[in-house]
Amino acid sequence: MMSVTALSRQALPALALMALALGAAAAQGAPEVPPADAPAGPAAGATEASGALRAAREALLDALASGEIRHPDQPTWRAAYVAAEAAVAAAREAGDQALLREALLVAARGYGLMGWHVRAFASYDEYFAEGGELPGTPPAPEGTPPDVELFTTAADNLAYARYQAGDHETATGYYLTVLEVAPDDEEALRWLARIAFERGDVEGAEVASRLWERLLAVAPDDATARYYLERSRQRVAFGVAASDSFHAAVAAYEAGDLEGALQAFQTALTANPDFVDAEVWAGRVALELGLPQLAADHWRRVAEARPEDGGAAYFLSVAETQAAYGVRAGRLYFDGLAAYEAGDLETATERFVAAAEANTSFVDAWVWAARSLQEGGRAAESVPYWERVLELEPDDERAAWFLRRARLAVERGDVAGPAFFDALAAYEAGDAAGAIELLEQAVAAEPDFAEAWGYLGRIAFQQGRYEDAAAAYGRAAELAPDVDEYAFFADEAARLAGAEQEGDDGIGADAPEPEAPAEPGGDEPAGDGAGGEEPPADEPSADEPPADEPSSDEPPAEEPPAGEAEGGPGGGPVEPLPPDGPRD
Repeated sequence: MMSVTALSRQALPALALMALALGAAAAQGAPEVPPADAPAGPAAGATEASGALRAAREALLDALASGEIRHPDQPTWRAAYVAAEAAVAAAREAGDQALLREALLVAARGYGLMGWHVRAFASYDEYFAEGGELPGTPPAPEGTPPDVELFTTAADNLAYARYQAGDHETATGYYLTVLEVAPDDEEALRWLARIAFERGDVEGAEVASRLWERLLAVAPDDATARYYLERSRQRVAFGVAASDSFHAAVAAYEAGDLEGALQAFQTALTANPDFVDAEVWAGRVALELGLPQLAADHWRRVAEARPEDGGAAYFLSVAETQAAYGVRAGRLYFDGLAAYEAGDLETATERFVAAAEANTSFVDAWVWAARSLQEGGRAAESVPYWERVLELEPDDERAAWFLRRARLAVERGDVAGPAFFDALAAYEAGDAAGAIELLEQAVAAEPDFAEAWGYLGRIAFQQGRYEDAAAAYGRAAELAPDVDEYAFFADEAARLAGAEQEGDDGIGADAPEPEAPAEPGGDEPAGDGAGGEEPPADEPSADEPPADEPSSDEPPAEEPPAGEAEGGPGGGPVEPLPPDGPRD
């Protein structure tokens, strides 16, 4: 093992930048080290030194066995250190290096056990100078700490005392000595890193980073070390001024001083405009202070620097919305979105309605207010909100579609109306099964819904389910006797159902689907659909969408005026298909 002395210490390469003299003394008041080649004394001196050494060992064992507090003022411990000093003096006078090493070791152990750090370090230091190594020989008394622990404890305490006194150079010397004996000593690594960090320059931060890394390898759960490692790395990456201003800003923010925090974050950005984390915090604080335009400027730069950062894009949207429509309206709107995404429709509706009232030109707030009201079963209340959306954006086909749906819900009920409306969309998209299911929901909720019964008859007729068609058309005819085609197709469906039965019995043959009879005056009969649309006999099967049918995601190129029946007066128009839905 390499000898460690106060006169010759090897600085770690990582700390070379700390400008410590390799030969600087690390201990204050350490005893003078005599030359190793001091002339040997007479044989009688060696005998006397051996006897003094035995007495020192026995005195230390007596002190350990006494039960007294380990302190120089206690009798047995005073006797122990006096005996050890006498043994050191006798060995030195005799010129016997081996006896001197052992006597120094006994003295160092005694001082270390008493916590007399200056004398313990000095004794161990001279022991090293005389060629001693750790662990020492003979071993430490049973039940006592090992020599390495006694030595590092003494050195750590002396180093910390010098650190507190502002003497970082001497403190560093002590801590380096500790690392030569115990490379993983946590206290030495911690305080060397801190001393390097406190230099306050980038070079010191680089040294500190490596030392914090070494400490975390030994103590991976040390939160303080991890914190200062990140700070050291930040100093290296962005400069000391920018990093220190940033952390001062965080401290001000945590203390509730938002104005001071914002100013300090901007100071950090002045020191280093590429400090993106400072931009993030500046944008956040500006939003909290109700300064949306300033916040938008910061978040825009964050989004440019981190294009994949969804959070930056979100907060940029928040800031721009507040800047465009006002802080109150913007906050209420985004509160509503958060509540909606969390499934709290009642709170979302309240926030959207308040946002729309806070700024009557905030079209997205009106859209979401209308949508949330409609989804909450409050179709009548949603109508004026959809109407306002169309006032602001007359070409918004989605708003027009939802307005028609809401009005139908008002007319036919919150279950039957939307179910019928959606059934027509499914029918026009070629989804006969979906249309039937929705129509059945409509007539279950509103048994007197003639148009829904008419469409059930129409689909059944097209699918060749004539008995079902006759029943559905028959019910529609009962409810709307003035719509002639209901009765006509009820009779025709019944006739075809009978013809099928006869065909099954071997009688008769399938008849072609008849034309609807003409009304008086030669006009074609009114349509059987909602409000009187004609279901032609040669209509394509509901199982297959007709050619050029619009997709379920896009409205047709032309549509009837909002809320107006297609083909006749009265409710239940065959409406265009829904678009993608309200904007997100």
